[in-house]
Parts: sequence; structure tokens; C-alpha cells
Amino acid sequence: MARISFPINSFNHFKNCLPDILEEEISRTNIRLKLSNGSQTNEERQLYQEELDRLSALKYISQLRKGKLTKEEFNQKVELAAL
Repeated sequence: MARISFPINSFNHFKNCLPDILEEEISRTNIRLKLSNGSQTNEERQLYQEELDRLSALKYISQLRKGKLTKEEFNQKVELAAL
């Protein structure tokens, strides 16, 4: 399974922000995915997958913050990139 690429500056923001801010972002991203109404074109499918990857990365950050994932487990799932 390929690791999810996630910007390191976004990781630092969500790792250190108030827990409510992270949970609100997870909720907003989840709603955007549900409202996307399916993907038709290749571009729409790619954008959907990118948003899905972002949601997964945010959930992994939440689990890391709560102690449900170790840093090593997080690094197996997410690759921090300078985007």
C-alpha cells in the first residue's frame, strides 16, 4: 500500500492546533466528499482521490494526537512532503 503524500506545513498546523480545529476540518472534508456526487471524468476521479487521501491523512493525524498511532505507524501510512 502506497503512503499518502501530505504537506509538512499542513501536518505541523494540524498536529499543533486545538483539537476542535482538526476535528472540524475532518468533518468539512468528509462533507465535501459526500457532496461530490460521484466522479465522472478522470480529472474528477483524481480530485476525489486527492480529497480522500487528505481526509485519511487528517484522520491519521487525529489518531497520532490521541495516542492511537505511534509516530512510526503514522510514517508507514503518511509521507510528509514539502509541497
